[in-house]
Amino acid sequence: MTDVYSNDKFLESKDFLFHASPYLIASNETILPHAHEFVELAFISHGEGEHEYEGTWFPISQGDIFIIEPGKAHGYRVGAGQQLKVVNVLFVPSLLTMELEALSNVTSFMDFFYMEPFLRSDVSFQCKLTLNAKQQFELRELMEQLIHEFRSKESGYRFLIKTKLIEIFITLSRIYEKNKQKPLSSITSDREMIERVCQFIESRHASPLTLEQVCSMAGMSQSKFTALFRGVVGKTFLEYRNDMRIRFAKRLLETTDEKIIHIAKEVGFDDLSHFNRLFKQEVGVSPGKYRRSADI
Repeated sequence: MTDVYSNDKFLESKDFLFHASPYLIASNETILPHAHEFVELAFISHGEGEHEYEGTWFPISQGDIFIIEPGKAHGYRVGAGQQLKVVNVLFVPSLLTMELEALSNVTSFMDFFYMEPFLRSDVSFQCKLTLNAKQQFELRELMEQLIHEFRSKESGYRFLIKTKLIEIFITLSRIYEKNKQKPLSSITSDREMIERVCQFIESRHASPLTLEQVCSMAGMSQSKFTALFRGVVGKTFLEYRNDMRIRFAKRLLETTDEKIIHIAKEVGFDDLSHFNRLFKQEVGVSPGKYRRSADI
């Protein structure tokens, strides 16, 4: 069974779910496959080795950087006479809720941070960016500043960490934009593409994902995508996304005692009244009444 690294064990605290540090993997060392509850941004700052992602091994070396999403199993191994230095940045997306929403209209950022990891199952770990010497220098400086703030914990360090993390993501999204891979529509059939989009919506149901962004991901016009999506799924993109959010909300109402306003935000609704109205429209009763009927 794959170990799952928890937020409370690896991140700073419940009110600041973040960690950053370098990690040296020695000669002949293997890091067994594991998963985590958080996102891992890994930058190979020195050396070479192999990275296992979902059961497949890939070579990695200095200058590579990649994102591991929550729940995805991965590991490392280093051969004889080699070593690998990995700078790990660990966080949960909710740490940057407002910032991610603000960046949701930046296509290159959305492609790198949300969509490219999603494509990985078909394109052999494309989410691995390889930086040139100049880009490595720039990113190494940003990483060092980030780690310094995290270690020193001086006044205002949490705010600066968030700012620096966004700077890192914007830098990477610009690099990604220059090296952009082919769109999803060129590597799958139309039906497979829609099925993949549905999986993506489910895995990112709470993300600020719009029809425009999904159409860009699919490499289609809105009219073509909308017709194809409805033909395959039987619903519009918005209906499907909202259905998914309501389904997750029902699960949280059944299994937790979280406040309804928090559940609404957790599944992607910033407006509580809109959530209540849509929930009642879909389920037939209000969230509160649904919870009471479930004996929570």
